[in-house]
Order: sequence, then structure tokens, then C-alpha cells
Amino acid sequence: MAHPRVSVLNRVVAKSIDLVLVIAVSVVLPYPVGPLAGFLYSLFGDGITRAGFHGQSLGKRVLNLRVVSTKRGGSATFRDSLLRNAPVGIATFFALIPVWGWLILILVGIPLMLIEVYLMATVAAGHRLGDVLGDTEVVDAHAPQKEYKDTLPAGH
Repeated sequence: MAHPRVSVLNRVVAKSIDLVLVIAVSVVLPYPVGPLAGFLYSLFGDGITRAGFHGQSLGKRVLNLRVVSTKRGGSATFRDSLLRNAPVGIATFFALIPVWGWLILILVGIPLMLIEVYLMATVAAGHRLGDVLGDTEVVDAHAPQKEYKDTLPAGH
């Protein structure tokens, strides 16, 4: 059963919420702990499966989206999240390095993010490069998940 395509706008808003969280953690916690924690969240956030999260970062949870594995079914794991967020992780890694890293972030990271949004908007299934790398897709958390092993409990 194919899932209905999740809107690009919802995916971008969810990622923006996560980016705000990454920046907040990076600023609030002391250097280098804050930036490192933000970087790790940017890589592994889609693999959270505890405390009511089902393959969801905070942004995806807020927008009722969920990352699932297209290869084995079920919510995304931390490994799936690492693979799918590697392109974005490259960009956020450069943000850890003051001045020169920020320049690289602007020259490499922003075009990479634009390519990801372009792919979400133009590829029939809505998959971006990260989805292909991680064998994942973003689905509506409330849509029927019959073929997945860990369906959401009623009311979620």
C-alpha cells in the first residue's frame, strides 16, 4: 500500500522546527557541548522512538509526521536517521567550526538543502536524497500503517 505524499511545506516546517532546536541547544549549552549536541540531534532526531515519539524528531512530532523504513518496515531507527540525515548533517557539521565553517555552510550547505527541497517537490514519491540513502520515507503519523510492524497506538 503506497502512502499519500506528505506536503513539502509540512516537511520544511518540521525541519525548520528542528533547526530552531539545534540552534537553541547550540547557543544555550557551552561550546563545544552545545554545538555538538545540536549536530548529533540533526543526525539522529528522526530515529527517536521513546516517550510518544515514533520515528519522529520534535518537528515531525509537532506536524504529525513520521519517518518509516521502506526496506524493513516500521519506525526509523537511529541508523536510518543517521543515513537519511547525512546530507543535512554535512551542512550542520560545518556550523560547528567558527568563521571558516560558516562560510563553507553557506557555500555548500545551503545549496545542498535547496537540492533536497527541490527533490521533495519534483520526485513522484516525494523522496529526497536522504530518503534514498536511508531507505526511508516521511508519512502522515495518523495515516493507516498496515504494512508496518509498529503501528501507532489508537489516539496517536
